[in-house]
Amino acid sequence: MLKFFLPVLSLFIVVSQSCAYASAQQANIHRLDPLLQRVEASLKAHQALVEQLRVDQATLLALGRAAGDDLQPIFVAEFKDYRDSVQAAVSVSSAVAAVSQTAFRLFEEWRDEIGYLTDARLKAENETQFAASRQRYEKLIKPLQNSEAMIDPVLADLRKFLIYFKYALNESSVGSRKTELSDTNDNIEALINALTASIVDSKVFLDET
Repeated sequence: MLKFFLPVLSLFIVVSQSCAYASAQQANIHRLDPLLQRVEASLKAHQALVEQLRVDQATLLALGRAAGDDLQPIFVAEFKDYRDSVQAAVSVSSAVAAVSQTAFRLFEEWRDEIGYLTDARLKAENETQFAASRQRYEKLIKPLQNSEAMIDPVLADLRKFLIYFKYALNESSVGSRKTELSDTNDNIEALINALTASIVDSKVFLDET
């Protein structure tokens, strides 16, 4: 009876270890879910800001071409567009911060848990997954933070024009600022390109994780 029981016990241990390993692997698959949700939210915030900046850009160009009675309604539209861009920018900044904070907590917890693992195979697999996930994250967060840092200077330029034209809205004042308006338009375009690149990086991160 004992001879029969020992192989069964050995088989049970092997199966139990395999199940535990598979369960741990499945847990690792879902470990990054909170981060993926934050990246998804950040992606949507970036897309919304890009769309709003396109509106701002079109209104700004229209203001540079406007004359006479067309100046006032276009200026009012630009003022509204600016406020909408500020709100969209706040959403982007909040989303990027949430990505960073979530990743910090997640990777700190994961690294601590690896230290408690006693199964050599499971520990090695976790360390490999941790390193790969952390590397993909670092590749993502730097462009996100760089494009986010470009937002405030562009909005400051727009605010400068709004303040100036609020007290001097006429063809002469607009004409004297055409070069600056063109430069600001170029800066908006550069920001849109950076935000668009961040959107692409976010999609890659979501697809590969």
